[in-house]
Amino acid sequence: KMLSLGIFSRVGSHVARPFLARHPSPLRSPHCVPLVVSLPPHARGTANSAFAQKVRKYPIGISDYKKIVQDGYFHWDRTLFLKEFYDDVGETVLILRPRRWAKTTTVSMAKYFFDINATGLAHSLFAQSTLSQEDPEFVASHCGQFPVISVTFGECRASTWEEMETDLVAIISRVYNDHLYLLKAENFLEDHERRKFQAILDEDPSAHYKFALFNLTALLHRYHKKRVIVLIDEYDKPVNEAFENNYFKEAIAFLTSAFTGCLKDNPYLEKGLLTGVLRVAKAGYLSGLNNLSVYSLLDPEYADKYGVTESEMHEALRFEGLSSQSDAVRDFYDGYDTALPDFRLYNPWSSLNFLAKKRIASYWIETGKTDFIAQAMWSGPAETRETVLQLLKGEECDVPIEVDLDFNRLLTSKALWSLLYFSGYSLVSASAPIFKIEFPTVR
Repeated sequence: KMLSLGIFSRVGSHVARPFLARHPSPLRSPHCVPLVVSLPPHARGTANSAFAQKVRKYPIGISDYKKIVQDGYFHWDRTLFLKEFYDDVGETVLILRPRRWAKTTTVSMAKYFFDINATGLAHSLFAQSTLSQEDPEFVASHCGQFPVISVTFGECRASTWEEMETDLVAIISRVYNDHLYLLKAENFLEDHERRKFQAILDEDPSAHYKFALFNLTALLHRYHKKRVIVLIDEYDKPVNEAFENNYFKEAIAFLTSAFTGCLKDNPYLEKGLLTGVLRVAKAGYLSGLNNLSVYSLLDPEYADKYGVTESEMHEALRFEGLSSQSDAVRDFYDGYDTALPDFRLYNPWSSLNFLAKKRIASYWIETGKTDFIAQAMWSGPAETRETVLQLLKGEECDVPIEVDLDFNRLLTSKALWSLLYFSGYSLVSASAPIFKIEFPTVR
């Protein structure tokens, strides 16, 4: 991971030595740890139904919950998240996790569970779930009971504001298309509402996008006589793009009015769920959302709903006949502390890739951009660079970690440590406000 950042060329064999000492497998270079594992006979399954199949398909790059379940892909059951989210004291919940931590799959799961337009499908998808087994009453009273607006910013990549605006308008249009039945329903929309709806579907530049999602919640509530659940995945992706490409002000203004406007003081809102890597409240995107509950890896809530636990990984390794590699897997993919005592998590993206490909490799680092982190790391004051060098030597350092990040101050040293942690590039321990931070030597 560190070498792939392009800023760690000085560490050289220092990165590999601790791993070699514990796992003397043949290595081609100090920069690569290609631990090749021979394919074992498939296990015969266990009493646990999630492990009953003899040959597993792993959902690498697949985040659609319906496809995962219906096509028989292996997955760790996280359906208890749905009740924890719905029962949360916050009307809107923001979950912060590093990238490739199944945030999109969780949002997809929530959409299929709550969506009133797919009640039969929802009950079939969740019939064998842990949630159905542990709380059938909640499933009976909430599954397929709400109109749902689902938005994802995962594919937002734009070097100019004009390109980003085009992407955002297209996203709003797709959301309206998800509810095309409102336009087709006889005598439901007034003429002026029909014109506005059609203009958004057509991505007309003159359409009213400013309150588009708020207006859609009003229409859905009027049609279904039920309040709406709003899901926004990777909410911070367009903000990151805007900051890196110098159109931050324009993006914040559009996003605040068009998207978060439907989460603030909205009488038609049942619950809101946002997922992302960073909280950018001080930038204005989420300012004013006084009903927002924010949870990161530093909080006990939802701690067991993302990532892979020790027991889950051990059971998966046993199924694949790879228990002998548990120490190597722990060294590479374990290490995320949570607010729960003695509860550490494995990186889920790397874990699934290892189980599918049967070899140790740096899977996670290849999935994201690191130019901005490198810039922030080396453009700070001298003491920041000195701390970075200490971390590269394998030392721990005491640093402040903030959940709220101000993008106008993102290149300061205090913000840098938060950025590294929440993005998944460093590990922390101890408690707020000062944390012990370290770079994972092998990972």
